Amino acid sequence: MHAGFSVSSFFKNNNIDTVFTLCGGHISPILVGCESEGIDIVEVRDEVSTVFAADAVSRLTDSIGVAIVTAGPGVTNTITAIKNAQLAQSPLILIGGAAATLLRGKGSLQDIDQIALIKPHVKSAVTVGKGRDIIPSLTNALNIAVSGVPGPVFVELPIDLLYPEDSIREQHASQLPSTGFLAKAMAWYVNRHLSDMFSNKKSSIKIRKKTKLLGRQKDIDNAALAIVNAKKPVVLLGNQVTQNKEALPQFIKSLNKLSIPTYTSGMSRGCFSDKDTFFMRHNRKHALKNADVVVTVGVPLDFRLGYGFSINAKAKIIAINKSKIDMKKNRKPFIGIQGDPTRAICEIAKVVNPPKCEEWTKELNMLEQSRDNEIIQQSNIPTDFVNPIKLCTTINNFLDDDSILIADGGDFVGTASYVVRPRGPLSWLDPGPFGTLGVGGGFALGAKSAYKNKEVWIIYGDGACAFSLAEFDTFVRHKLPIIAIVGNDASWQQIAREQVDMLGSSIGTNLANTAYHQVAIGYGGKGYVVDDPDKLESVLLQAKEDVKNGHPVLVNVRIGKTNFRKGSISV
Repeated sequence: MHAGFSVSSFFKNNNIDTVFTLCGGHISPILVGCESEGIDIVEVRDEVSTVFAADAVSRLTDSIGVAIVTAGPGVTNTITAIKNAQLAQSPLILIGGAAATLLRGKGSLQDIDQIALIKPHVKSAVTVGKGRDIIPSLTNALNIAVSGVPGPVFVELPIDLLYPEDSIREQHASQLPSTGFLAKAMAWYVNRHLSDMFSNKKSSIKIRKKTKLLGRQKDIDNAALAIVNAKKPVVLLGNQVTQNKEALPQFIKSLNKLSIPTYTSGMSRGCFSDKDTFFMRHNRKHALKNADVVVTVGVPLDFRLGYGFSINAKAKIIAINKSKIDMKKNRKPFIGIQGDPTRAICEIAKVVNPPKCEEWTKELNMLEQSRDNEIIQQSNIPTDFVNPIKLCTTINNFLDDDSILIADGGDFVGTASYVVRPRGPLSWLDPGPFGTLGVGGGFALGAKSAYKNKEVWIIYGDGACAFSLAEFDTFVRHKLPIIAIVGNDASWQQIAREQVDMLGSSIGTNLANTAYHQVAIGYGGKGYVVDDPDKLESVLLQAKEDVKNGHPVLVNVRIGKTNFRKGSISV
């Protein structure tokens, strides 16, 4: 037996049925243990994808995502994805292999101070040095990840802890001097160390309990009073509203009851349907500049909201957030509620009648309809190749009712996030406030592993596409059919647009009109290129048919340029 079985038993006991990994000698026992427990092992082509995939599982399901990587470069390759999860407040467990405990600092393979490297980017980072501490350490890691403000955690498992005791003793014995006092002293030290490492003594680690932030009733009551007296209220939803999946249906009912003009962002997209007359997609800037009460629900006043300056200076801000720091970021709220945003809104809806803001809602709905009409008109303007807005409206028409959409960076994806309409809650994944490129492949692996019967679509900019295109190999090997749409304008257009205007040069922003579909074919998937708008629908129909037959598909769509995104944020 070896400690890999302890790790896999923890997974099984906590309903973790899939782990994402890239193999390495430091972590092999864990993977073997998972295999014996019937836990699915999805091996990716880049360690960063393990964390992106785990992140997607955590965001979309009641389970927690788990990534397992080898020591040294395996861990360092995950840093971007870990930071992305931290800023998106997404819980997950990253397990990293490590050099043998007795060889730390002696120049062993891939030996670095991983804890110091990763600690700033996680809620908790621990090294497990004894077999009896594996389960308690992993239990604490899980509880910390999902408690309070959620986030990623890191658990380091040294290689000599994971392999069978007899093989570790034999290996160390072979490296010791054979004679003399020094040999005896070193043998004594090694034997003592290993005996303690593999001892069956009870662990001294105390299990931390999960904690929930509920918010004070006084703050709830004051918020309700401010809302009921508002003439022009606005609600802004962020990622935190989908973290409490159990309460999400009641949360949506509560917002429907309040019927306050509501804007969504990030994971909150898809919470409402077109039938909800209070749900707004357009002209948020106008609404915020004219509102008298603004309720921020699980979203900070960061760059996405002009650091708070997008909101009317005289407006009363009611900030509901799990994070005390985010609750007060950039502008002091009129009322701050530190707690679970979904439950807070449910409590407010219980004690307050909808505010009388019919004229305000009517005004915003008129602006909404006007903008929708503009989008339709712009989608029909001829461009070189395929109009990107037309591509987005066409994708919208081809989505299943339960499709999951993944947005992976770039100017075209910015257009898609504005035009393509998610079908329901937990049907949209984007990087979050870190704006990370390259999430597409990993997010899709996590989403499709969790929901094998749902269509998963990746919407790629051509720049972002190349980051995770190799995961098509993983899609094929693990029979995970997805549809990837690449909006190919041969440019880092979001950067180029401002750079050319301000600095007079496109240096560094030009790309080739790469045949990304051929790369997908090379990995064993299906691939198509579209440069004629008249052929778009037939290709998308074929893509959906290919997915039904078990094939991952990439559709490389050559798109023209529009001024739809002019003025958008790129820095």
